[in-house]
Parts: sequence; structure tokens; C-alpha cells
Amino acid sequence: MDIGEHLLAAGVIRAEQLAEARAVGGESLCTVLIDKRMVAEKDLVQAIAKRFSLEAANLEGLTLDREILKTFPEALSKSTGTLPLRREGALLIVATSDPANEPMQDRIARATGCSVRFTIAGPKAIIAARTTLYAKQSTKAAASAIPGPALKELDQILKRAAEEAAPTPEVPDADPRNLPKLEIRELDAPVVRLVHGLLLKALRMRASDIHIEPMEDSLRVRFRVDGEMQEVIRLAKDMRATLSSCIKIMSSMDIAERRVPQDGGIKLALDEKNAVDFRVSSLPGIHGEKIVMRVLGTGDLKGSVDELGLEGRALELVREAIANPCGMILVTGPTGSGKTTTLYTILSQLNQPNVNIVTAEDPVEYTLAGLTQVHVRHQTGLTFEVALRSFLRQDPDIILVGEMRDYETASIAVKAALTGHLVLSTLHTNDAPSTVVRLVDMGIEPYLVASAVKLVVAQRLVRRICVNCREDVDLAALQRSDLDQSILSSVERLSRGRGCEQCGGSGYRGRNPVFEVMAVKSKEMKRAITEGGTEVQVGQIGKREGMHTLTDCAIELVNRGITTLEEARGIILAE
Repeated sequence: MDIGEHLLAAGVIRAEQLAEARAVGGESLCTVLIDKRMVAEKDLVQAIAKRFSLEAANLEGLTLDREILKTFPEALSKSTGTLPLRREGALLIVATSDPANEPMQDRIARATGCSVRFTIAGPKAIIAARTTLYAKQSTKAAASAIPGPALKELDQILKRAAEEAAPTPEVPDADPRNLPKLEIRELDAPVVRLVHGLLLKALRMRASDIHIEPMEDSLRVRFRVDGEMQEVIRLAKDMRATLSSCIKIMSSMDIAERRVPQDGGIKLALDEKNAVDFRVSSLPGIHGEKIVMRVLGTGDLKGSVDELGLEGRALELVREAIANPCGMILVTGPTGSGKTTTLYTILSQLNQPNVNIVTAEDPVEYTLAGLTQVHVRHQTGLTFEVALRSFLRQDPDIILVGEMRDYETASIAVKAALTGHLVLSTLHTNDAPSTVVRLVDMGIEPYLVASAVKLVVAQRLVRRICVNCREDVDLAALQRSDLDQSILSSVERLSRGRGCEQCGGSGYRGRNPVFEVMAVKSKEMKRAITEGGTEVQVGQIGKREGMHTLTDCAIELVNRGITTLEEARGIILAE
């Protein structure tokens, strides 16, 4: 008997409810029963515990030994729907909502080398506890991975370097050919320490971008952390030329040219084996050059799609699509929504010795061994279109196109997907249904879109509540929200971060992906696209076929205590 038959025998659900839940597929049966409000999670736990004569586990405030988390990795926890609780000698106590699943129990025993004893917990409670426990572990690991001084020491280093640095006089605009050329060794040493300190602090704070902004009376430095801008230091205005010169020399940019934008790059060595690349861009402004440095290759790149945060049917659809030798997988969303991380996680899983993978990107953000990666340079004529045409003469199995910006690139990519290649690419659209419509609007024939596209993944990133200072909030706060009542009625829990040293007082630490996954494989979906269906029509079919929208997933994260309603609000209103 599976868990559904046990619940039926216990009188928790009726036969027609069991049949309806089984027809959904993708999610675990217990999760479907709870989502469809056929049974409350608390009642389900009590019924399963009584049926199997097992203890019900309390996961609130759970803390685990680091060694247990190492033995029982997050990927194993997600794939089995379980959570390790404690170890008693050679016996591992594991929380599950499906104790009837003997193959799953055997898999855990083989993976951990321990005997396994189950306790019972609800599937939602297991997911919420897993998110908290493994987030704490990954935060500690990330903080210790970057060598060098801690944040407090870095602040002192930056302060001293700023005080000691000798300002460079600002020269009025003149012919660059008549301006002196400087070398890095000619710069004042404190200025170099200041730049290195800023780069290292950005890595410590997990920043994605560094903004150095000349103001009328000062020089402001801000970091973008978890998608939000934070001011980290404000320097004297006479440091504007000094800091700009130092960064431009380190970036191999023309220090004498201050009248037009420039692009360059910095490689910061962390130790003998590890280095981080920064993409540098300068922009002339009325008070001097603004410089923005993008931190490359520090996204949370995973080894497989199982670790991306996808669950249930969405995860199954992605697994199925990447196992297909041909077709197109599109990842869509605004800039900074994690599209590149998702695509490179897929490539990382598909990167095998017997597969030829080529990529065209602007710029190359991750470097993976075994791939041929091309940095698109429009100024030299190496566009996405030109690169893609060349790829087809390189006998590829898998092609990544950083972005499909025009009809020519999209047309070649679609034809490649229809002629035996697996093509991965991105578009800037709001959701999954609008992606296929956008391709048609770009000029691709609807029947070609319906045949080539296999999967569309729309995604966003929301800030994650700091696990160190998270607390629940009274649901009465919902009355002050301006969101639609139909949305508010699905909110079951509100949480927030009080603010602590670990999160810098913001109440947030890290970000969590929100996914909307739509497969293009049913006859109804293909017919709608071929007949020129609208975004609404395509979206309605996707929902009937089990697609969870971005709003659905955002509210689910709120109910798990992973993010706040304020963070989810940005996604809800965008839809």
C-alpha cells in the first residue's frame, strides 16, 4: 500500500479525493492533498503517525550538527522529501511524510551509510525547516570561503587608506594625446589598497555590483546587495580623479580618455588558486566619471537542476526538457533575476565528455571547463547572429545564446532547435506565456515556435528573510495591505526579520528564486500557439495543465516564512 491507500484506510480522505490528487502528478501526494485543502497538514501528520505507530516530529526552531548536514546534503533532502533530525550512533532519525516509501528509505541508507528510522512531519513543514537549516549552512560556508580580513577590519583598512591617499588634481577636458600616461606603480599605494579593499568588501557582502559615483561635494560608493543598493562609504570629492585613475589602470582602460564611456575588466586574486573577475564600465557625468563594477561568476551556481529550488511538477518538466537532445529551452525575466545562473546550472549538468557545448555571451560570466565560450563583441562585428551561424559549422550538440535580441538571431536559434540541437537562451519578458508570444511578435512563424520551444522558465529573485532573526507577524497586518483580497486570502503566515548583525540590520540575507515553468508539449498548447493565441489564452492552458504562476510561488514562499509579503508584492503587482 502506498501512502494514499493508507490515508484512505484511515478515513482521512475519500476515494474521489485520492483519485483527484493522484491525477495532478508532479508534487508529492501529501502536498497535493494539502494544497487542495482536502486535509489540513496537522491532521495529516497525526493520521500518518497513528497509522504507522511513529512519533510526530516538531521541526520548530530545529538546529542540526554540521556533520549531519554534510552527510545528508540538501540535494538528497529535496529529492526524497525528507529532513535529517539527529544521529544516534549508526542510526539516523529522519522526518518524512511518506513512511510507506521503502525504496526511498533504502536510498537514504545507502547514501548516508546509516540505518534509518522515520518520524512524521508535514511536507510543508519539512520544506520550511530545510530552507532555514541549509541556508544557515551555506551562509557560513560562503563567509569562510573568501580569504582576507573580516568586514570590521576591512572598514578600518578602507578608512585609513582614504585618509592617507593623496588626491590627484582634476585636469579639465583636453586632447587625450597631450595628457600624461600613468602606470599602476606610479599611483599612491593607499589608493590601490582602497580599491582592493572595496573589491574584497563587495565579495564579503555578497554584492553583485559596485557603484562609484561622483557627486557635487563628495564621492559616494554603493554596493548592490540582494538586489538593493546600500551606501558603504563616502569619500572626499578630491578623491574622484585619483580613484577613477586607479580603477581604469587596473581595468586596462585608457586613463587619458574621460569624454566617452569605456569598458574593461579586473581580475582579483584571492589566493594562489582562486580569482574573481569584475566587469568595469565608466560613464562621463557632469561631476566626473561614474564607474560601475559588476562581480562576475559569483552567482550560486549549482551542480544540477535539483539544487536550483525547483520543486514538484516544475522540476520534473525541467528534467524532461534537458534530457531531450533537441528543442529550445527559454529562461525569461528582467536583468538580475538569476537567468544566467539557471542556464549555467543546466549546462553544468549536461557538460559531459561526449557532448559538444558552445556558448555566445555578452559577457562570459562563468567559465566552465569543457565548453567553447565566445565573448560577443559588437564593435568588432562578432554579434550573436554571426556567432550562432558559425556555431552551426562547429558540430555542436548544445548551444547557449546569451540573449535573443532580434529576428535574425531568433530565426537561426529556432532552426537549430528544429534540426537536432538543444538550444538554451533568454528573453526579457514578464512571464512564461508572454515569451512564446514575443517570439511570434519578433517575426518567427507561430508553427515554428510551437515545434521548436519545449520549455519556458520565467523567474524572479526575492530577498530571503534572515534566518538568524526571523520572527512571525500577526496576520492582522494583512488588513493594511493594498493587494487584492483573492491574493490575501491565500496568505497563511507572515514573517519578517528583526534585523541583526548577520544581515546588517536589514532583516534580509540572500535571495530565493521564484519560478514559473510552462511546458510546450500538449496538443492544446501547440494548437493555441500555432493559431496565434494571446498571452492570456496560452496562460490559461498552462494553468489547466498544472503550471504554478510566479504569484502562486511567491505566496508559497511567504507561507513558508522564507520571504515577506512586501517582497512578494513586487512580483504580484508585476503580473
